[in-house]
Amino acid sequence: MKNYKISFVGASYLFCHRVFKDLTKIEELRDATVVIHDLAEEPIRIVTGVCKIMNRIAGTNIKVVGTTSRKEALKDADFVMICINVGGAGADMEVQKVCRKYGVTYPAGDTIGPSAIVRSMRNIEALLSIAKDMERFCPDAWMINFTNPMSQLTLAVNKYSKIKCVGLCHEIGKVEDLAARMYKAEPKNVSIVAAGVNHFTWVLEVWANGQNKTKTFHDDFNKFVDKPRKGKRTSRDWVEQEKLSESWKLSRVLFDRYGLLPVGGDRHSSEFFPYYFGKRTGNGKLFGMKEIDFPARAKGRAESKARLESWIAGKEDPWDMDKPSGEEAHHIITSVIRNSCHVNPAVNILNNGCMSNIPDDHCVEVPAVVGQYGIKPLSLGKLPENIAALIGRMGSIYKYTVEAAVTGDKKLVMKALVLDPLLQEYENADKLLNDLISAQKKYLPKFK
Repeated sequence: MKNYKISFVGASYLFCHRVFKDLTKIEELRDATVVIHDLAEEPIRIVTGVCKIMNRIAGTNIKVVGTTSRKEALKDADFVMICINVGGAGADMEVQKVCRKYGVTYPAGDTIGPSAIVRSMRNIEALLSIAKDMERFCPDAWMINFTNPMSQLTLAVNKYSKIKCVGLCHEIGKVEDLAARMYKAEPKNVSIVAAGVNHFTWVLEVWANGQNKTKTFHDDFNKFVDKPRKGKRTSRDWVEQEKLSESWKLSRVLFDRYGLLPVGGDRHSSEFFPYYFGKRTGNGKLFGMKEIDFPARAKGRAESKARLESWIAGKEDPWDMDKPSGEEAHHIITSVIRNSCHVNPAVNILNNGCMSNIPDDHCVEVPAVVGQYGIKPLSLGKLPENIAALIGRMGSIYKYTVEAAVTGDKKLVMKALVLDPLLQEYENADKLLNDLISAQKKYLPKFK
């Protein structure tokens, strides 16, 4: 049996150990090598330490190693996971400060808006550099990207590299969980067909317990979310907590008005419709949302780090080892290894005919079949015209953003910016762009 090599680029305290937990359940990976790569020693030490403990608990023989050498991490790898953010939270906070100056606020900022455009340009250059090294050291490997902005980064690698690249996001799990609770079904007996772009896909079909619930889904959804919740539902797992804390208040409005339910939930959806995150809603308070809070996020990261360190110190064992993480990387890996033709409900790839009224070269999030032949999107036909118009606009923004990142052309950035729904003051667009580039100049050397 082949000894596979799986490398993580970026020792994330949130993602790496979650994905590793799933890998321990794959028979073909029992003797694999997992490499944790980062530029800093501390996250490598912590993440490799936790993965070794998980390996012991699972009874697998996975070799876990850490390295600051990208070459060592990539050489002969079969799968490469990307969990990076150039500049980190500090760079994101700089961008938020500039955006606020021009009346742009947001609850996430990592998908669309001026913040996401700049974040894209910071990370695209890094991702293309990684892809170039993969072409040298592991040309047949799959790149599995977790980094946001998902659509823009995945598009860049697919367009400017020979590397096979797919982007993965766990947001569809919220609707799968919702439908399971709504129809009193086991999660394995629920299927959701959704399509669009990352954090902005729309539910096209709902199946539960072998029955097609699509026609009644709107009414069923409204009745279900109308019911008062009994007590606060919590989980120690942050992805599970995202599902439990979703209120669906804004999503319900969008479902009524657009005819389909957005998968991304209230927080992400509001950024595509900033009217619902403006002053008239108390900057989202009407729908239970608030502006992104970087100090709170920093506290959350510190807590995640402390939790992992407590596992290493033996204060407690990693919990939920028997449950899947909600990430889909292991399904991609097993489908490629086994050629099992698994249908993944939400992958980020080029459209290539999946939706007939969306350009083929747009990066979309759709269900797809995965095997040794690659990843092939399902044929979904036409999206409803109102939804296609929204998705097409986003695809154009992403294309301009990628081209701008590669060329350093500010005119292309401006084309993306003035198409973006989060831009509030068109008369100050030039000043906003110049201030953003100035604030991020050490990360954007191509822009003068």
